[in-house]
Order: sequence, then C-alpha cells, then structure tokens
Amino acid sequence: MRILIDIGHPAHVNFFKPIVKIFLKENHKIYITYLKRGSLSNIVKSEFPDIFSKAVGKHTGTKFSIVIQANLLKFLKFIPIIIKYKIDLGLSVGSFTLGAALKLLNKPNIQFDDDPERRWNVILEKLTSSVLIFPPIIRPSKRIIIMNALKEWSYLSPNTYLPDISILNHYELNPKEYLFIREVSTQTLNYSHQKPNLIASIAHRLPQNFKILLSLEDKTRINDYPNEWILLEEPVKDIHSLIFFSKCLISSGDSMAREAAILGVPSIYCGSRKMKANDILIEKGMLFHINPDQKYLYSF
Repeated sequence: MRILIDIGHPAHVNFFKPIVKIFLKENHKIYITYLKRGSLSNIVKSEFPDIFSKAVGKHTGTKFSIVIQANLLKFLKFIPIIIKYKIDLGLSVGSFTLGAALKLLNKPNIQFDDDPERRWNVILEKLTSSVLIFPPIIRPSKRIIIMNALKEWSYLSPNTYLPDISILNHYELNPKEYLFIREVSTQTLNYSHQKPNLIASIAHRLPQNFKILLSLEDKTRINDYPNEWILLEEPVKDIHSLIFFSKCLISSGDSMAREAAILGVPSIYCGSRKMKANDILIEKGMLFHINPDQKYLYSF
C-alpha cells in the first residue's frame, strides 16, 4: 500500500513515528509531505532520513499565508502528488486539505484531532475524512471514532518510549537540576490572541538556582530571554529525555505541556487556551493551567 502522511506541526512527527516503523516493517511504501514552517523541514528530514519527503504549502505567520498558502494552494498541490505516486491512503492530524484532495480522487484518508475547540476545523475534517479519530473529549458519531487516549500516548507510553539519561551530557546537565521552558510563537491561529513572549515577560521571576533549557519556536526573539538560558536548536536529539529528566516544564503552548504531564514531569501550562484535552490531565492532577502572574508559580 502507498501511504501519504501529511505533517503540519513538529508534534505530528512524534505522533506518526511509531506507526511509520510498523508500516515499513509490513513493506508499505511511505510518502511524507510537510508544511514549510519554521524548523519543521529540518525535523522531518532528521527523523525520517530514508523516506521520501516534500514541502507542500507554507506558513509564514500572516493571515494570507495561513488561508492561501497553507490551505488553498496546498490543496491544489496535493492533487498531482496523489496521482503521480498512486497514493492509496492518507494519514494526517487534521489535514483537511489532504483529505479534500484524496476525497476528490476517491481515495480514503484517516484524520486525527484533539482540538474540538477549533469548530470550523472539525467541520472541515468531518467533510473531508473517511474516518476522524478523537480522544474521549467529544461525542462519537457515524464519522467520528473515539480512541481511549490522548494522541501523545502513542509515542510516550512505556511500550514505545524509554528515556535516555546520557543525552544530558551534551548540555552538561544533571537530572532534576534544570527547568525546561517552551515558548510558542503567537503567529498562529491557535495563539494569535495570546500575549507574545509570555514566559520571557516573567523570566526574571523564575528561580535562579536552576539551569534553564529553552525551546523557542520563534528564534528571532532570542534576545528577549536571559543570556544564560540554554537555547535548543532544532532538530533536537531526544527532546523527550530532556523533558523527562527536568525538574519541571513550563510552557506557553499546549502540546509540550501535555507531553511532560504524560511523562510524569510536573507540568505547568500558562497559555491562554482552555482545551478539553488538557482538562483530562488537569482533572488527574498531572497538569496545571496557571496564570503566569500568579506568584506561587515560582515556588520550587
């Protein structure tokens, strides 16, 4: 079978890695497309070096780019790719552009999502998918199937992931003696209403007795952060081990906050979005959604 996987975000790389390994063992032919966005190209080529990959669509942070380049033009570019490589099945995390192209050509596609708060996206996913798979945060229907786990579990469960402490040597770190900070860009639809550089604005209030690893999505803003913070450059080798051995993770974005929580690391999400996927972890005491202005955030 010829399977096309569309990747629009670094977290999607992690999500599809385990299933790609299974597909290759079963002798399926894998093709990967990705959105030209930040460091995503480098991450895809690093994680899937022996698999055909191609940039389709572009995301530069502007509304024009999001609507036209990352959606309309992307849809049009998919059609000749599907025909040329004789694709049998499409997989994606909410890529309704790939779904629409495959549906137009009478080909099946499976989409995953964990963000029912983006209602228009969900509507488009329902219209363009053969099957739409959600965690238990939405009602099942004729088109929607429920999987009893968050999507991060697919690549962070004990059956698929084992932390490697040796990765700390590269950064001269000791376990539980550093904080992991994740700052997302606000030049996206998801975080367009969030205060830019959210964690940078409270950096002076973080404890000084810990080293700090910084995962910064918008590298042009590096001068807004303390010089002594250790900047991670993508592709980061085994980023989840760096998260696992940290004292705590503080993130202005939701994906990495959930990853840390699932790894059993104290995880603080200080972004603006309220999400049902996060609520599952919050209710179990695994994730904390805290306003960055709250003083007890900085007690370690």
